[in-house]
Amino acid sequence: MLDQFREGLGAIVRQDATAYGYSLSAGGGVAILTIADRSPHAIDVFLYALGASLVFPLANVVATKGFSVRYPEAAPILIAFGTSIGFLSVAGAISVGWLLGLLLPGWIGWLVGGFAISASYIVLSACEVVLAHGLRRLTGVEHLEDR
Repeated sequence: MLDQFREGLGAIVRQDATAYGYSLSAGGGVAILTIADRSPHAIDVFLYALGASLVFPLANVVATKGFSVRYPEAAPILIAFGTSIGFLSVAGAISVGWLLGLLLPGWIGWLVGGFAISASYIVLSACEVVLAHGLRRLTGVEHLEDR
């Protein structure tokens, strides 16, 4: 029964950790921009969402080399390593939002802030997988099962 629990826990974490981290970053980004702007308007929320969502088409272009190759898949063990330090990308993305909220007041801060928070979370999360590759070699577990 313990093995089944661990299997279920691993599946949930593997499937949801990055999306959960992105949700924390996006929600934290709205909160930090609200603190910096002090009086956001409804249009600012739409600008934030627009800026944040523009990151995904760009990331798809980069990850697929202009839609010419399939996404490279990371081994589940690397995803487990990478998402274990996911708090770094969440904190980094919110910090970027805070800085931009201070530097770019008003609607431009919301548009650029949404883009930058989203982009920094995605880039930092990808860097966590790169770090996981290194940690895997450093800890000598490079021959663990990749399933």
